[in-house]
Amino acid sequence: MTRTSKFVTAVASLALASALAGCTITAAPPTVDPAPQHTPTPTYLTELPEWAQGTTWLIYPDGMECWGTEGCPNDYRALIGEPGPVLPAGVEYYDPAKHDCKFVQPADVTC
Repeated sequence: MTRTSKFVTAVASLALASALAGCTITAAPPTVDPAPQHTPTPTYLTELPEWAQGTTWLIYPDGMECWGTEGCPNDYRALIGEPGPVLPAGVEYYDPAKHDCKFVQPADVTC
C-alpha cells in the first residue's frame, strides 16, 4: 500500500467515524407525568372513644369563650378533633337556649 493510499484510507476512516457519530440515535428524555395529587380523605369518628362515652360533648362555634380559666366544658374540638358530617352518639352542636347556665357559662352571660 502506498503512502498516499494509507493517507486516503485514514482520512476516509476518520470521515466515516465522524459521520457515524453524528448519526447516533438519541432517545428523547422520558416524559415524567407529575405525581397525582393525592389528598387524603379525612377520617372522622363515627363513635366516641371508650374514655369519652357516657358524657355529652359539645361542638362550640369558633371564638366561643366560657367563664373561668378552664375553657368551655366538654369541648369536642379541643379534646377529640374536628367533627365529621355525621356526629357520634353523645355529640351535639352548642345551643345557647339548651346549654347556657345549665351546662355552660359563656364569658358574656351572667347566670
